[in-house]
Amino acid sequence: MSVQDSFRNAVRAIRAAKMRSFLTMLGIIIGIAAVVMLMGVGNGAKQSILGSMQGAGAGNLDLMAGGPQMSNDEELQMITMDDLKYLKAKLTYPVLLSPRDSNGFQLKNGSKTMSATEVFVLPAYFKINGITIAQGRGLADIDVDARTRNVVIGTKVASTLFPGGPAVGKKFRIGDVRCKVVGVTVPQGTTAGIPMDSAVALSFPIGPELFGMMDNVVQDIQIKCVDPTQTTEVKNQITRLMIQKHKKEDFTVQDMAAMTAMVTSSMSTLTTLLAAIGGLSLLVGGIGIMNIMLVSVTERTREIGIRKALGAKERDILGQFLIESSLLSVTGGLLGIIISILASKFVVARFTKTAITSSSVLLAFGFSIAVGIFFGVYPARRAARLKPVDALRYE
Repeated sequence: MSVQDSFRNAVRAIRAAKMRSFLTMLGIIIGIAAVVMLMGVGNGAKQSILGSMQGAGAGNLDLMAGGPQMSNDEELQMITMDDLKYLKAKLTYPVLLSPRDSNGFQLKNGSKTMSATEVFVLPAYFKINGITIAQGRGLADIDVDARTRNVVIGTKVASTLFPGGPAVGKKFRIGDVRCKVVGVTVPQGTTAGIPMDSAVALSFPIGPELFGMMDNVVQDIQIKCVDPTQTTEVKNQITRLMIQKHKKEDFTVQDMAAMTAMVTSSMSTLTTLLAAIGGLSLLVGGIGIMNIMLVSVTERTREIGIRKALGAKERDILGQFLIESSLLSVTGGLLGIIISILASKFVVARFTKTAITSSSVLLAFGFSIAVGIFFGVYPARRAARLKPVDALRYE
């Protein structure tokens, strides 16, 4: 018997018991949908976390307040501009440094308003985080020295406040402060935890002067090693210098590339774990296929006996039942994939970010094929080994 004949016979057997076939596939549908959606949620969480760390590549360090030697009742010592000046004078490795402080304000241009994040930095901030200017220029030393009200805005700010034309050279208000746009960034997404597309960058000195920020205090200091291979040495030197200045380790120096790699590894493990949890329902679906195929073998015992009496070989019977179980599993897998994609897009995405990748879809499809074959082998072998005389006598 050819494969085509076995395939046709398998299709006829499935169509002859539509409801039973659908209920059998239901376990696979649920299992595959669970695997794909859980992997999508895991990948979505991974992308969200890594997106917030975007821009912090090799050679980037972050100095912030709080360290291992601080007790719970000890007052947190802030990171200040004095620390930045001290590091700039003492570091023996070539680096770029920028303080960073941020707050949320309301932006206004005529009748157009929006909420945005204001980030107070030095000009080096753009190079440290790999931020590209699409129009105009970035902040310059003159903006720091002269305490200008020049700002660089993200693309969302530009399109919201200045929809009719270029934003460079235009003025708008941040709260009650009137500022002038000197640059617009390229679409950037989230950079080092700041949503740059809806952010406004200003020179650091005008934060305390015009916006009520704490004088001399910074949220953190960002450092970029000119030579990324020196990152460990720079981190160690910063630690030594800060301990000398603060007399204790009340700060943290984070290697952003190492942190990104650690998060990537952790989230990959989480995604695998979520897929394994979904795989349990797939296992239940596979057992359902094996159960139904055993019932099918029992019901068609006489048919098997007749076919073997007419010359069908064991491999023909084995092939037909394997094809039948694989068809049930693959069809259920395809339906599960379709349902998972639709559910992720229109339901799950409302609550959390999801990212269904082609690799997760292919993995799920491969699993559905494997389940059909694995759980179909025992019933198929049982059918193939029936003796024609015993099968023909079966009532």
